[in-house]
Amino acid sequence: MTVKRLTFSALSALLCASCAGGANVKAVHRAGQTFITWPEVERLPGGAQLTWGVTKQILGKSKITYRIYAHTAPITAASLAKAEQIGEVKPLSGWNVNGRNVETLIAQAMVKPDQMGELARNYNGFIRLWHMDHPRMDRYPLKRFVINEKAGPLAPDTGLFVAQPLRAGVRHYAVVVCRDGTPDPKPLAATGPVTETVGVGRPVCQGDGLWGPYFDYPGVRKVYVQWWPVGGPGPAAKTRSFNWSVLTPPHGPKKAPVELYFHGGNYSYAKPNLKLMRNSVQIAAHDWPFSGWYGYRDADGVVRNHTQKRIAAFLDWAKDNLPIDPDRVLAVGGDGAAMMALSRPDLFAYVVVTGFDRSGGVLNPKAAKKYTAAWGAKSAEVKDQAGRANWEWAELDKVLPAKEGADLPLFVCRGRSWGGVKGWGKGRGRFYAAMKKIRQPLFAHWAWGGKLFAPDKYTGLWRGLDITRTTPVPAFANSSLDAEGEGRGQTNTVYAWKDVKDTADAFEITITGRASTFDLTLRRVQTFKPKPDETFKWTVAYLPAPRAKTTPKPVSGTVIVDKFGLITLKQLKLEGKSGGMRLKIMRVK
Repeated sequence: MTVKRLTFSALSALLCASCAGGANVKAVHRAGQTFITWPEVERLPGGAQLTWGVTKQILGKSKITYRIYAHTAPITAASLAKAEQIGEVKPLSGWNVNGRNVETLIAQAMVKPDQMGELARNYNGFIRLWHMDHPRMDRYPLKRFVINEKAGPLAPDTGLFVAQPLRAGVRHYAVVVCRDGTPDPKPLAATGPVTETVGVGRPVCQGDGLWGPYFDYPGVRKVYVQWWPVGGPGPAAKTRSFNWSVLTPPHGPKKAPVELYFHGGNYSYAKPNLKLMRNSVQIAAHDWPFSGWYGYRDADGVVRNHTQKRIAAFLDWAKDNLPIDPDRVLAVGGDGAAMMALSRPDLFAYVVVTGFDRSGGVLNPKAAKKYTAAWGAKSAEVKDQAGRANWEWAELDKVLPAKEGADLPLFVCRGRSWGGVKGWGKGRGRFYAAMKKIRQPLFAHWAWGGKLFAPDKYTGLWRGLDITRTTPVPAFANSSLDAEGEGRGQTNTVYAWKDVKDTADAFEITITGRASTFDLTLRRVQTFKPKPDETFKWTVAYLPAPRAKTTPKPVSGTVIVDKFGLITLKQLKLEGKSGGMRLKIMRVK
């Protein structure tokens, strides 16, 4: 389907005028959000289907905007001056323009390409250039928002504004039509009283998600829209719409593990190209408008982590509304997955980094423009809510030092480190070095591009382990087998563990792997709670190897708990003539 540009006369013929009467303005409150709808004064023909290309032309030609006001008393023409303007939107606000995605374009091209070889050109390199505002996106068929799942999509000529009250109470809302910035002299459109509560809202199902053609993962995919407040202070914060997709498996446990997917590059929430477990629920977020998977600069000049907060809120909603196990949530993706896990480590069992941003992300000067649009210029003056400047909230290694005393989930990473050293076969870099320095669990492989140590497709176990967000995890560091180079690059992938025993007075774990020395720190222990400056005794009993005639003798020592309450054993030795070691750490009574 080729989208033709509309002439001004054709565009004028498409639009027809109609007056918005006050009786037709509605406001419905739900879960801390108020949905305000009204009939637009420029209406499309009933049932019209809009594409993104046509929508851009309409918005470019229209002189109409809609101002939304809020007040604790009824709003009339006489009292409007006392009301507060909380937002102003353009026409077609009832259409989900941010729901457009590259994946749908690819699916369309598979059925009927615009031109021969559209998908295969340059060995698929061409479609990797498509993005949210690419000319190819002009043909994208937009959908209207659903704010009531039983009622279905809004009418084509319906405007929408979603307000987020900052305090409970009764409020009135009004919509004023403006032409070229001048309020319309026609009668004011206002609502009756709305009783409101404070809350984060809840996602609304928009219907079926993208399916096929010809390929997909088994299950049912649904699309949800979440409205989230972004902006400065006021009686109601302005919200933006954000899209999600949820894929539930056709069979499996009543409480399934979750793969929380963070897209990379130009792709989106619509249909992730990776799913690790057959019986998992896959939840895919969308970072659009682009926030660097962090947040936006508010009207007061502070950059706040809106994106991370809304993702956490969606997970909270999912716990009550989807068949998920909240103790088995995996963060899957690149920089976004890592940033989210560093911000909210309590949410995740472990993190699967499929590859950090190859372009360098926030470190790439060529990408500065899109980050500036979300956060403001990189400078000492622009800070986030924690007082960090110069975009340091997005530099993973600079976020880590404050996390030394906290237990992060296990990071399982494929490919070179975030902030890595450039060069063929190089994999070490700033993130991996910082994780090792603060003794957090890291498992990374980058030889020949990197092997992904994923959970088992059918059982969901990671290397035979059922890792939850409360499972104790050993953090290895400074291994004598850590290696750099195109055929050998890795850190800690030579080790495995099992049979963890976590009690009040002792901690035990079996470690296997190749002959080496390494440091080991206990992380996410639940029952075994050392206190700073306590002294503990440790013993290592070596396990017999299958063909070895002798087994190395046990070794032992003492260790003092550090200021964070952590126990770190330096340069433990895994003997080559053994089948592994059984480590036991005991409180000295």
